[in-house]
Amino acid sequence: MLTSLQIENYAIIRSLEIPFRKGLTAITGETGAGKSILMGALSLILGNRADTDVLFDKTRKCIVEAAFDVRDLGLQPLFQQYDLDYQEDTIIRREINEHGKSRAFINDTPVNLNTLKAVASLLVDIHSQHQTLMLQNAGFRLRLIDQFAQNQELVSQYQRALHEWQTQKSALEELRQRCAEAAMRYDYNLYTIEELEKAALQPDEQADIEQKIKELSHAETIKSHLYNATRILSEQEGDNILSLLKSLQQECRALESMGTEYAAFNQRIDDLTVEAQDLSYEMARKNDAVEVNPALTEQLNERLDLIFSLQNKYHAENNEALLSLMEKLQQEVASYTDDKEQLADNEKKVKELETEAQRLADLLSASRREALPALVSSMEERLRQLGMSESRFAVNIESGEELRENGRDTATFLFSANPGVEPADISRIASGGEMSRIMLCLKSIITDSMYLPTIIFDEIDTGISGETASKVGQVMRQLAGKHQVIAITHLPQIAACGDQHYLVYKQSDDNRTYTNIKPLDKEEREQMIATMMSGESRTESAIAAAREMLKSIQVN
Repeated sequence: MLTSLQIENYAIIRSLEIPFRKGLTAITGETGAGKSILMGALSLILGNRADTDVLFDKTRKCIVEAAFDVRDLGLQPLFQQYDLDYQEDTIIRREINEHGKSRAFINDTPVNLNTLKAVASLLVDIHSQHQTLMLQNAGFRLRLIDQFAQNQELVSQYQRALHEWQTQKSALEELRQRCAEAAMRYDYNLYTIEELEKAALQPDEQADIEQKIKELSHAETIKSHLYNATRILSEQEGDNILSLLKSLQQECRALESMGTEYAAFNQRIDDLTVEAQDLSYEMARKNDAVEVNPALTEQLNERLDLIFSLQNKYHAENNEALLSLMEKLQQEVASYTDDKEQLADNEKKVKELETEAQRLADLLSASRREALPALVSSMEERLRQLGMSESRFAVNIESGEELRENGRDTATFLFSANPGVEPADISRIASGGEMSRIMLCLKSIITDSMYLPTIIFDEIDTGISGETASKVGQVMRQLAGKHQVIAITHLPQIAACGDQHYLVYKQSDDNRTYTNIKPLDKEEREQMIATMMSGESRTESAIAAAREMLKSIQVN
């Protein structure tokens, strides 16, 4: 339950700290005093977004902090799921700085808004007069029925099955599309792969062939020059390089004994002789290797033409690009083969998932229909308690073929306030006051079937008065026997039902007006309820009536 609410620098609230107890807490105040601002501050704890417009003082940050007693709620797994420190006295804090940046904390651990909502939604349920509009929402109506029928686990199972089916169905459609596109390219890919494989290309082949062709084209010229160079080195009669080096070597050896500097000359000539001999050998070997082969030249030119043809055909710059293309197409063909095999398996799996989702949707429909008589009976009984003794309530459930987020069902709430008038769609015939009472009855019924620590009713008493207001107050008081209930109201009959009573009011100082709140003692409470009954000019009879109202409610 909510044990305290602290608000700093929010809207026209400078600083408030409000303690709460079990039972029913009534909050009253004049129109514009700031009751709705309290709800706005509390909505920040529930994960609503905010900006700098909420700051009372634009130079300071806003802080809203709520303390909850969460013992016996079984929230330990949820705290573990979100990696939060579990504490029986849990503190939720929201801060908005002067730049509009928001931060949220649970037990001093920073959390995002999704985590904040997931935890806070299990601690507080706010019901306002505007929430009656949600009765026109098909999903909301089904959720009410499911809460009454205690279908929460079944709904979770169905939604998991639905999500898995939709996810796999989407993946199947993508696989089908991919297979269809690959099938269109399959024959072309196979032809291309076969052509490239048959060509047996090598990465650096083109450069090697071009060099070989160049050598073959000039083979005779190359051999002539190599032959002449070899003869100049060693084979020419008369003076050749090697014979000249030999003579030079003899001359230098004769000088070797004349000094070390001459010995160095001799060594260098020896090196030149070895190099010339090696060069002569290499040139002779190269000369023998160079061949005049017109047939090989033609063969190489044909190979080069094939390479150029393939490069031009497939818009490739070189052999590496052709080999890369072949590898890519081989992978695509292999992937298509695998996808075709996977397609049959996926189709079977999707069908199984759809069957499971259909089965759970059928179970949901059956459970909802089974719960309807008890729901209708409970609703009509509670409507009678609220002074609508002739009213009739009904629920029409229709099941379609399409699987949606909440199953295949569509639920319509039907209502008639007068005897002899057949129930019709509640959104078209119920008045504002009737809608508020219907919503209160629904809320009281579903909270009987679920554990929700704190329920807040924010001015849902619009459109009612007198005896009906007293009965609404009694229903809230009954709810407060199982749940902590906070009622923001402008009706004395409801305010008098509270176990504690807070007054929201405005006060001014330093040319600023701000909202404040205080608990009322017995005498102040009598005075306030008398004021609510008769206005500011409260009479002794009004005070006596207020005193009697409080006394009778406390006795009952």
